[in-house]
Amino acid sequence: MFSFKITRIVCKNIFPSHFVNRRVLLLQSLNFTLRNARPDLLQSLPYANSSSSHHTSPEESTSYKFTKDTAKRLPTDILAKIIVAGLVGLLSLDLSFAWYWSKNNERLILKTLEKGTKPEAAVANEELVKRPLVVEHLKRIFNPNKNVSNYYMICGEHGAGKTTLTKIASKEVGKGVIYFDVPENPTIEKFGMALGQVLNFTFEEHISFTAQLINKILGIIPGRLNGFGIIFDNKAFDPNFSFIEKPRLEKWERVLEAFKRTSTLYKKKHDRPPVIIYDSISLLIPKYLEILDTLQDGAKKGADKREYVVVFVTSEGSVPGRMEQRSAWSRAKQPVIEIGDLSEEESMEYLTKKRKINEVEAKKLYKLVGGRIVELKSVADDFIAGQSFEVIKQSILTKVKKKFDSANLLRNQSNHEAGKRLIKVLLDSKEIDTDLFREYFKDEKYNEVLEANVFAYHPSRDCITFQSRSIEYYIRENVNIFIKQEL
Repeated sequence: MFSFKITRIVCKNIFPSHFVNRRVLLLQSLNFTLRNARPDLLQSLPYANSSSSHHTSPEESTSYKFTKDTAKRLPTDILAKIIVAGLVGLLSLDLSFAWYWSKNNERLILKTLEKGTKPEAAVANEELVKRPLVVEHLKRIFNPNKNVSNYYMICGEHGAGKTTLTKIASKEVGKGVIYFDVPENPTIEKFGMALGQVLNFTFEEHISFTAQLINKILGIIPGRLNGFGIIFDNKAFDPNFSFIEKPRLEKWERVLEAFKRTSTLYKKKHDRPPVIIYDSISLLIPKYLEILDTLQDGAKKGADKREYVVVFVTSEGSVPGRMEQRSAWSRAKQPVIEIGDLSEEESMEYLTKKRKINEVEAKKLYKLVGGRIVELKSVADDFIAGQSFEVIKQSILTKVKKKFDSANLLRNQSNHEAGKRLIKVLLDSKEIDTDLFREYFKDEKYNEVLEANVFAYHPSRDCITFQSRSIEYYIRENVNIFIKQEL
């Protein structure tokens, strides 16, 4: 009885009406008869679709007659059982392969979690500014207890040292920590391949045996229709076909699904969840918002189930603001971890002791760029290479001017007047509330100005400041443009 039901399904789905002639398939209780069905479908399937113009060789003709005669002699119930057994066998092979490869990837990911990725900080030890308090704080986050129910965000302006400190802390924790840096100029394919490489995931493409069989019989091309884990695609396919149509997952989605499954195994074994760190997520804006949103939703689900902990590392720009506005933000740990600039003491120690610059010149360099470590390193390199302070200053101020130009804040540009009023407030108060900032730059102007890196948004305090010391230095050097009232 079971065989008969399966046969009905196969005949309905695998042999649609346009593959038999106008006398239809009749099913009569436990006996069903294939009336006038094309016996060539029972051949070894050397081609996908037949046509009246197809010519056969003598050998093919002999094989055809033999198959036809054999088919006529075989009872139809036996013939149906052979068809069903063959398809079930092929499906079993496909399912076995899919199961094997899924388990193999879980094993590889688990092995990666056991070791941790242990990234190297790309800073020479003699130039590294150690910030032990920050590193210890990050290490506590990267070594969570089993009941942690939050995800985290680490923010900091470009060049503040957040990536270096994150790498140092994750390497020191080691086991159970995955560090992933979003690749430059990402594409969906590039993002997926990079994520797979970090987790040791293999993208073995399997062309199913069942798909090949149906392709030969019906001319179906592998693609989007998914049934029992086997992928097909044919827009002209019988609408009553029982397989379920659904889009195939992108590579990065397949990696994340495997990571989520493996996280459960890791926690069960070690009694604490693994940690995955997504660095440079601002590179996903604005082209790949869907990926960013999916990562954030996944972070919330991981926190809800206490299966894994996600840490986002990003610049202080539009990304934190966007993520705060989504419902998934409810599981983000507050306040946001903010990596700030070096203090004046730390900056002077770096310039005088590590870079061997005399104190007078070091003080001038610090006043120019402040404690932003990437800028401190740049001006120190230039000074040691023989450039005068005046040349270095002019180079820095030229770069800053381009930021003001990008934000349309220069004289005769669209945001100049609003910018002047805001700058006066910030010079006095050093920071202002985000809502007040929105009064100066409404709607799309808000992101336009923020993304130009003249001002910086601080999610931990929900306020706006100048983006760096060099921004403020440029303003004071150009008081006639931004401070003095024009006659």
